[in-house]
Amino acid sequence: MRAHLSLFVIASLVLLSACDIDGKNEAIGDNDVITLICDSSDYDALQEVIENAFTKPFFTPQPEVWFRIVRHDLGDLLDVKKDRNIVIIGALDAGNSMGDYMRSALDADVQALVRKGEQHVFVQRDLWYRGQTVMHIAGATLDDVRNYMTSHGPELEYFLKSAWDERERKRLLRMPREEDIEQRLAEKHGFGMCVIKDWFVGKDSSAIGAVLLRRQSPAETERWVLVHYVDNASPEMLTNDVAYATRNRLSEILYRTYDDSSWVVIDSVNYLQFDEVNFQDRFAIRMKGLWRMNDYSMGGPFVSYLFYDEQQRRLYFIDGSAFAPKYEKKKLIQDLDVMLSTFKALPRNEKTPS
Repeated sequence: MRAHLSLFVIASLVLLSACDIDGKNEAIGDNDVITLICDSSDYDALQEVIENAFTKPFFTPQPEVWFRIVRHDLGDLLDVKKDRNIVIIGALDAGNSMGDYMRSALDADVQALVRKGEQHVFVQRDLWYRGQTVMHIAGATLDDVRNYMTSHGPELEYFLKSAWDERERKRLLRMPREEDIEQRLAEKHGFGMCVIKDWFVGKDSSAIGAVLLRRQSPAETERWVLVHYVDNASPEMLTNDVAYATRNRLSEILYRTYDDSSWVVIDSVNYLQFDEVNFQDRFAIRMKGLWRMNDYSMGGPFVSYLFYDEQQRRLYFIDGSAFAPKYEKKKLIQDLDVMLSTFKALPRNEKTPS
């Protein structure tokens, strides 16, 4: 997370903010496609680091990627400048058209920072169209670009993924909501969350401080959101071990088959990941990985957050899980993560997140 924050701080120094966003047309194209503007010979030299940055697989358990890359030459830029995600890569001192473009796109002061190795990435939101992210990646030489992308690949993907998440969050908040459920969560449990139509309460227990929400759409899929809280808790409980133990304890109680013959556990062997992150201006432990039934009959991806709310003196564990054996699951787990991002610990007189 520190690397992500550092990159955002650097980029903010040179961020070119778009004007009159409301007057612009909406960008087009799929959220998971990157339009790459790069010279063909440069791409041949950089293909491995580009793919490592933007198309590294994650596992659901099937391997999936957040983004697909479609490369274009610089001469195609006018034809594709409406696209949603545009990444432009080139070296300032190159003798090709991309070098000419980079020298014209970046002013003298910024070029000096690039040549000193102090700056390489420039991100612009809504540059030509609303809902668009344009990223320039530059170096004095192609080797500089390669070295930078090799060491900062995850952060580069994070720029585009966070912009996509924000678009999804805005879309979610515009959708019809289960207002009765939202009010119930606020009044009975003291927290708010955006609950869109077709979600329903699976289990609700004040005794164990847990609410399980479910959604069964599209057909043959299942999504769960679990919120658990511990009152009069301590921030010292913010550890990987507590996150792991909490999920396994609750899933054995709440995520069971109808005949109680099996229940959900964390797949502790494959692809389990812990990160320290900023969740709504709170320190949090994020846990990502795979769940499975204890009899290995089914499984899927999950994402969890463990954090402490000082006002309520509560430890919260919130979790989203998906089951979709016939579907690509990246969009389902993203929707869950975005839904979790609407969580709000509420004073008792508040009812819903905004």
